Amino acid sequence: MRRLNAGLLAFLLSLSTLSFAQEEIDTEVLETNDTVVTEEVVEPVEVEKSAGPVQTIQSAIVKLNQLTTVATYSPRFIGQLIETEVAPLFDFDHIAKEVMLVSNLRLGNEEQTYFVTKIKQNIITSLLSRLTQTRSTSFAFISARPMIGGSITVKLKVNGYYSYDMFLDLIFHQSADQSWKIADIVLNNDSLINYYQKMVLIKLRRYGVYGMLGRL
Repeated sequence: MRRLNAGLLAFLLSLSTLSFAQEEIDTEVLETNDTVVTEEVVEPVEVEKSAGPVQTIQSAIVKLNQLTTVATYSPRFIGQLIETEVAPLFDFDHIAKEVMLVSNLRLGNEEQTYFVTKIKQNIITSLLSRLTQTRSTSFAFISARPMIGGSITVKLKVNGYYSYDMFLDLIFHQSADQSWKIADIVLNNDSLINYYQKMVLIKLRRYGVYGMLGRL
């Protein structure tokens, strides 16, 4: 895939009930033994589709650049923007499940919910910390390519963070609700999931399950 082409997605078409006194309704009238049968022509309803990968990727890049702009000119709004615009781009449930695979642990529902929340908080806090340390970062699209399993890797060039070129890979996949979200981030050949897997293993050995959960 050399270049992403913006696609137009079909939205839900609404059907209007027209009054007989105001407008004509396309009908077929059948007369049999003085009985009039009226057959009304009904248009099919299109079901709303979730945003495709192209639209989602474009939206993610726009929101990331918007985030860095706000960090530059309105630092006090950065936390709110991350929570409302950037956090929904991530599939935190998937990230948490992938992280826990390395431990062979099966957490209960409450522990799993807590673990997902901690992962989300850590990622948001890390984004907030990094963006407030720089004043001229921007993201430029480089390429996108499909992966085995249906995921898509999107390579971005990070401008202004270091004096040398830095590239970031965003891994998009379809979540449980069929929407496209970020499932992993790769920077300098190390992914977000791998980073937390190493952290979980170290803390599990030192503190046990509940100690690990409390120290993430």
